Amino acid sequence: MSEFDFGARNAREFRHRAFWAQFEDRHPAERSRRVRHGPWFWQRGLPELNLVITMYVAPEQHIVGVFFGSNERLGAVDTKGRLQPFRAAIESRLKLKPEQSGQGFGVNAIWRVNCFADDNWPAIADWLVTEAGRFERVVTELLASET
Repeated sequence: MSEFDFGARNAREFRHRAFWAQFEDRHPAERSRRVRHGPWFWQRGLPELNLVITMYVAPEQHIVGVFFGSNERLGAVDTKGRLQPFRAAIESRLKLKPEQSGQGFGVNAIWRVNCFADDNWPAIADWLVTEAGRFERVVTELLASET
């Protein structure tokens, strides 16, 4: 059993509505910034930059994370490609360790945690919002310096 093996569970067992309700209760300011959400994700819009920051839960993998997502309606398309020239600077400013990053998402941060344990939900919600805030500050500073 690995350090992050919390027992086999199915994602369908995750009470996503209850999780996101608690997320919203803890961080009511996120509601006005939400541009899209689903059972597994919440997107914070940065319309002035044509970007979205996606906060997600992947309960079966025991991972939560934050990355620059896409949202066509907001103009957040080819985000990975658009941010590629800034990737090294973004990652350097975020000071992410290799084990905090998942493959295939571009710039991202992950936290391995038991998503099924309701008593972890407050910490998960706080971590997601904190990381999203860090991502927003860094990308805003970098892109503002380019204009």
